[in-house]
Amino acid sequence: METARHPKKKRRRRRLDLWLVSVAVAAFAAGALVAPAAVGVSVVGNSVLDVWQTLPTNLPLNRPLAQHTVLLDKDGKEFARFYSENRVDVELDQVSEAFKKTLVSTEDARFYEHGGVDPLGITRALFHNITSSDVQGASTLTQQLVQNILINHARNQEEDNVAVGDTYNAKIREMKYAVALEKQLPKDEILLRYMNAVYFGNRAYGVEAAARFYFSTTAAKLDYAQSALLVGLLKAPTALDPFTHPDAATERRNTVLDVLERQGVLSADQAQAAREAPLGVKRGDEPSGCGGSKYPFYCEAVREEILSNPAFGKTAKIREQRFNLGGLTLTTALDRKAADAAQKAVERALGNGNRAALGTAVVQPGTGHVAAIAQNRVWGKGKGKTQVVYVRNAFQVGSAMKPIVLATALTQGIHTSTKFRADGPYRSRKLANPKGGYINYDNVDYGVINAYQAIRASVNIYFIKLVERVGVINAAKMANKLGITSINPDKLTGREGSLALGAYEVTPLQMASAYAAFMTNGTVCKPVTVIKAVQNEPKKELPVPDPDCHRAIKPAVADTVADVLKEPFNPQGTLGPRIELQGNREAGAKTGTTNDFAANWIVGGTPQLVAAVWLGDPRGGAQYPLTKLKAYGKTYRDLTGSEVAAPVWKETMDGALKGEKKIQLPEARRSLTK
Repeated sequence: METARHPKKKRRRRRLDLWLVSVAVAAFAAGALVAPAAVGVSVVGNSVLDVWQTLPTNLPLNRPLAQHTVLLDKDGKEFARFYSENRVDVELDQVSEAFKKTLVSTEDARFYEHGGVDPLGITRALFHNITSSDVQGASTLTQQLVQNILINHARNQEEDNVAVGDTYNAKIREMKYAVALEKQLPKDEILLRYMNAVYFGNRAYGVEAAARFYFSTTAAKLDYAQSALLVGLLKAPTALDPFTHPDAATERRNTVLDVLERQGVLSADQAQAAREAPLGVKRGDEPSGCGGSKYPFYCEAVREEILSNPAFGKTAKIREQRFNLGGLTLTTALDRKAADAAQKAVERALGNGNRAALGTAVVQPGTGHVAAIAQNRVWGKGKGKTQVVYVRNAFQVGSAMKPIVLATALTQGIHTSTKFRADGPYRSRKLANPKGGYINYDNVDYGVINAYQAIRASVNIYFIKLVERVGVINAAKMANKLGITSINPDKLTGREGSLALGAYEVTPLQMASAYAAFMTNGTVCKPVTVIKAVQNEPKKELPVPDPDCHRAIKPAVADTVADVLKEPFNPQGTLGPRIELQGNREAGAKTGTTNDFAANWIVGGTPQLVAAVWLGDPRGGAQYPLTKLKAYGKTYRDLTGSEVAAPVWKETMDGALKGEKKIQLPEARRSLTK
């Protein structure tokens, strides 16, 4: 038995010899020893020195750690933030002296004396761990920073091993990195990087995030008792969590205060007063994501834009990495006045518990800027909640498609004075007919009418005859020109007359953008939420999504459609004077009601703002139509766009434009060629 144990003892002693020589080599390299003879004492020492000299020294110092991304409204006020790690970098003068002294005294008392490794501390800890069941650590702050850097940015398996740091080889490599790091960066920079990187539990990374989370204060205001608690957390963030384990946290905090007293940082009276003080923790959650925002659905639209738009990276993977890394300040087009008005309008109409939903998108014509998004739902998961942004989803649009058919006709030189007999039922020879033919709402016959009259009363048969003349595929191409991408002309046969009546699905955002072109002489823009992006460190401006504003249709065509869109506000129109905007502000709009009351719409606005309002059941309009719905405290049957969606639109527009200058809509052009 003795002979079996003897080789193990020899191996243990050889490993100890290697470790001690390695510590000596590291100490010499760090300047703690003055002569190479101290390490060149044996063949073992020489071989370790040779190996030491071949170890890598280049850490990925220029790769930032994950930071917050802050969302600002158009006026520069924060409304949301994202982070994968709750970290807010600070400068050295933004951290209290109390915290800095507490950290150094507790974690690395010889920090300002050693060169990256502390041979005395390492050797002391090694012998302690050999002779005791209690494990003692001896990594310097510099070594701990090396681990933090490699935890986040390890480039290979060896660096992963160093990040874990549970083998002798890994610890020796860690020491080599630490020695090299001390030659690259001054002590204060190492200390600062450590304070900004280290984990304090509860998703709080870095001293600033920890100060905010545990004490609702800043790193600059931390006192010794608070600092002792935070530094104490570094030993075991979960087990010492003051919110869940206050006794353990208090004991550990007081142990740190004992260290400060022994080292003369605090007097006996100061230390005793701090030990007797309550923990004083005050949870200061830093909301991450859209759930903590007043505008959660706008926030989610921003997140989706970041993850989908090539401005934030060429591939989905790059965009996701960019999002998770954070460190951005994004100014958005969010207009709080418009957003508050829209949200108040949808909630007043249906509340937040209605089985039907309202989705409102407000855009600024000529810019593509999405000013507001609102819906009558609580953000989240579970019954009655959602994280789906309705205005980014496509639904059948009903008669709101008719102005696009009109724009197609005007482009072909077919003027608004063109008349058709609009009596039903009508069976087309060119188009696919529904059972029984095309009919008007309520089977009303209108006789011979022009485009103004047809838009005023939303006459189906007029627009069926118009799309017969201009061509279904041409109407689909016009929709594409106006930014509606969900309708593919290449997949149409040309017989789909239902396109003119809104049987194809479009998102409210795209509908608002299409109508915005009518308010701006034909300028079409892609809807965007982010209008400015700044990288915080190093500070520089980054590209943002391009709205690609361009003239898609002739001004004469756009202006004429805008003029026709005033007609629904006529006393005989579908909206009538009751939906007119406050102060006789001129506007143009069109309602939409889909077959079998699956959904209601209204789209329209002014040259300043355009809003699209969708009303339907998110579970599916065909299965859950608007044949009976409670809104505004009463029950509606066979709901049309003028009854609920239209008042929501009016309330949104009135609130959004309150105090704004009145701007008239464009007038119709006699010539359609310009």
